[in-house]
Amino acid sequence: MRPFLIGLSGLSGAGKSTLAEYLEAQGGVKRFRFDAYYKSKVDCPKLDDGRPHWDLPESLYLDEVYEVLRELKAGNDIFLPIYNRRLCERTGKMLYKISPVIFVEGLQLFFDTRIRELFDLRLWLEVDEQTALARRLLRQPDYDVDYHRTVALPAQRELVMPLRLHAHGIIDGSQSIKTVTETADEMIRRFLGV
Repeated sequence: MRPFLIGLSGLSGAGKSTLAEYLEAQGGVKRFRFDAYYKSKVDCPKLDDGRPHWDLPESLYLDEVYEVLRELKAGNDIFLPIYNRRLCERTGKMLYKISPVIFVEGLQLFFDTRIRELFDLRLWLEVDEQTALARRLLRQPDYDVDYHRTVALPAQRELVMPLRLHAHGIIDGSQSIKTVTETADEMIRRFLGV
């Protein structure tokens, strides 16, 4: 079975994970955690003060992502790393079984041309920067707002926002999760011709 690969990108805090989890819970799609391919704190690019810079494409093992997505697209099961965000390192792996529709979501998802071209459908979840930050703080109250303003947001403006042009469809992420999900469902069905 060759799965239908859907990629979803957008700013950090746009609601990508929430949408992916919601669609997976409804059935019909299986979520693929792009964040499982973050590098360890030691291997991640560093800022001038020595802190990891998590908002660069180089903070992910993109070659690995490309290879596993190729395997999935060929119809093969893979082993997905288990990444511990608190420890900032991999703590194991799990079997990821193939599914007819695989939903991949991630901040830097469209950066690597090889990865981007593997997707049958590319979606962008659009929210303004203030909403994205507010959602991020709800999810992670101890999030470093100074890091966000001085490092993450400038990197996203430079490296993520321009990739919006590669999306086949743009979803207004400022709406309720029900409306966002219905819009995503409609776009997927229209693209599949059902």
